Amino acid sequence: MGMILKRAHSPLAYVAMSVLVVWHCIAMVVATAPDSQLTQSARALFDPYLTLFGLDQNWGFFAPDVPTGFQFRYTVEDAAGARHAFTPDEALSRFHPDSIWLRDRYKTVMRDPETYAQAAATAICREHAALRPVSVTLIDIEQNEFTPADRLQGKHPLDPEFVNVTELKAIPCPQP
Repeated sequence: MGMILKRAHSPLAYVAMSVLVVWHCIAMVVATAPDSQLTQSARALFDPYLTLFGLDQNWGFFAPDVPTGFQFRYTVEDAAGARHAFTPDEALSRFHPDSIWLRDRYKTVMRDPETYAQAAATAICREHAALRPVSVTLIDIEQNEFTPADRLQGKHPLDPEFVNVTELKAIPCPQP
């Protein structure tokens, strides 16, 4: 048994493992390096390896570009004509797994309201049945550029001067 273990730790195995580690480290540097003539020629060599293992990332791997924010809101008009505003993701806990699913659901509705608005509005009407809803208006709040200087001035990314408000669609609630 001791003889088998000694053979497994031969110098050739160590050399092979070392070459693999060096290859992988170089591939990771090449994959994330900004474009240049040198990196383009190196990528020709490393691309098959990077693609095979899903490692073909861009420079944003180290410092991703954070997209501007968004917020999904809606208003419910009740039978008396009063409007009630809701911001559903304010009630979500970032630590609860459902929050990711629900935020993705809101993004989907905002991206394609023609397809998904009716289903979202029907669910909202059911959720707020106690208000006796007549209609639901879906609202997309898209954040504009917000700089560190704005933050230092005490402003918030969702202040009116930093957002575009778009009413996506007003949908009547199904009546029982």
